[in-house]
Amino acid sequence: MSALDEQRELWSAAPRDWAEIAEPQNEALFARLLDVTGVQRGTRLLDVACGSGFAAALAARRGAEVAGVDVTPELLAIARERTPAGDFREAGMDDLPFGDASFDVVTGVNGFQFALDPDTALREAARVLVPGGRLGAATFAEPERNEGTALHLAMKALVVEPEDDGYTPYSLSEAGGLERALIAAGLEVVDAGEVPLTWAYVDTETTLRALLASAGGARAARAVGETRVREALTEAMRPFQDATGAVALRNVFRYVVARRS
Repeated sequence: MSALDEQRELWSAAPRDWAEIAEPQNEALFARLLDVTGVQRGTRLLDVACGSGFAAALAARRGAEVAGVDVTPELLAIARERTPAGDFREAGMDDLPFGDASFDVVTGVNGFQFALDPDTALREAARVLVPGGRLGAATFAEPERNEGTALHLAMKALVVEPEDDGYTPYSLSEAGGLERALIAAGLEVVDAGEVPLTWAYVDTETTLRALLASAGGARAARAVGETRVREALTEAMRPFQDATGAVALRNVFRYVVARRS
């Protein structure tokens, strides 16, 4: 199985749970990226690794003309439900199915680090931007600054197969990593910042559903079975639960905006 097929399979494990429980947790991050890239009525926007189209739907509410690419058909189907007027296509990040200078803004939230070749993916994103267009990319800050890391590590510990399936949530997380990658793609960095963000879930089961819908959760479940993954995650989340059983994971995300000359 190719690495791209592997990603497609992993991210299709529980698309509704990803769309309805996991993806909305990042709404404040999506909104910040739309703000700093200047998305407004008439903006032609492409969201790379768009998932279930949550960010694209937010942009459409601002009046943007939205498109999105993702490798997972099940998530794209939900994106089309959310924004029927959007142009959502099944494609990898390293070969975007759009012509040169097609968009005013390209966004990628927790996407580019999962590309088979992030450098190629960023060059492709730059290619489809108009001159003066902006690319906004966001990813986790360093692992030690994210409480979600404890759960990622709990899932990773269950997997014994080679880690070559593209699930690399922190590959662009080091300070300056995104900036260097965008500059290497031929873009000019014009803005950068951080967004503190708490993932809040009402109980253990809701948290488990969100995590099992991720590629990391699906990968662990495939390796050792869902029951064992649930047990490991239930234990790992205890430090982040209150007396009611609600879970709160405090995270920090980093974003960078770059302009095509």
